[in-house]
Amino acid sequence: MTDHPCKGMTKAQRAAFEQITINERPTASHKTLLALRNAGLIDYRDKVVGRDALGLITVPEWFVPLPVHIQWCEWCSENVSDEVI
Repeated sequence: MTDHPCKGMTKAQRAAFEQITINERPTASHKTLLALRNAGLIDYRDKVVGRDALGLITVPEWFVPLPVHIQWCEWCSENVSDEVI
């Protein structure tokens, strides 16, 4: 059995991780995102969303590194059914 990448982490950390894995914007606190990033489960790149008189306006674009995403997909294939309830 494959372990969930967030095994041993909080419910909030796991929820934020799963939001990011499916390309949703995380609704988590900075502390939660920092814990995931420090664990190597997520990372970000700056996304330019505009420009003003002071320069570029950027926001973080969160993503899951490929090896971690593969582990999550393996966990899902073992633990999530395709049945619609």
